[in-house]
Amino acid sequence: MILALHGELVARGPKGDRAIAARDFFTGVWQTALEPDEMLVEIRVPKLGSAGWSYTKMNRRAQDWATVAVAAVVHGNGSVERASIALTNMGATTLRATAAEEALVGGASVADAAALAADGTEPASDTAASSDFRRHLARVLTRRALEEAGAH
Repeated sequence: MILALHGELVARGPKGDRAIAARDFFTGVWQTALEPDEMLVEIRVPKLGSAGWSYTKMNRRAQDWATVAVAAVVHGNGSVERASIALTNMGATTLRATAAEEALVGGASVADAAALAADGTEPASDTAASSDFRRHLARVLTRRALEEAGAH
């Protein structure tokens, strides 16, 4: 969700504090932009104001990691002025569904925008799901998240 919210993470180490944009924080599977002598001390989340939002995920059991998760934030009154859609488990790091975001802002329907959610992703196949199933889930969950966030 922090990626969809355009948040920042603050690291502290011997050289002081530094703010890292959420889009730059996660660098790979189980890897972050933290230096070995730093620790995460703060997470900054911008106020949403009147924006609508949703977080939805699919997992096999309640305590499992998400097979796919979608966070959506939609700004606008009547029409979508700005949209942020973040996908989990669709690549090595959390990533943005930029094609879907751009389509929605450009006036596409929720269904048409959600159909683009998996574009450019490289999800893994594992015991939880195949890459094709993850792409399908990304489209379905994006549609649900956008509808819940109030996109029209």
